[in-house]
Amino acid sequence: MAFLGLVDTKEVEAFATTLAEDLGRRFPPSSEKRTDAGARNQLNVILEGLGARAARFRDEKRLGLYKKAKLGNVFRWKLKDLGYSDGFVDQATTSIITRVAVK
Repeated sequence: MAFLGLVDTKEVEAFATTLAEDLGRRFPPSSEKRTDAGARNQLNVILEGLGARAARFRDEKRLGLYKKAKLGNVFRWKLKDLGYSDGFVDQATTSIITRVAVK
């Protein structure tokens, strides 16, 4: 039965959705058009914080490769659902997954 714990991803999916919704609340898709230095700095600070939360979650839940990938995919698709552009989604997802993948 230990195998079932390896493929149960409900908690990972909920966490990834929460991360994406938090990004959507703090830096809505309409903010994506801003090109000023303040917007870039704000986005960097937000992504750094979300990445730190994701790294803590990885350590607490001892995520394996499959669950790390699941976290990234759910985060990516939720951002797309929120209305972000493909380029923004790629940038944000890469930022989060890099923090999750590297110890």
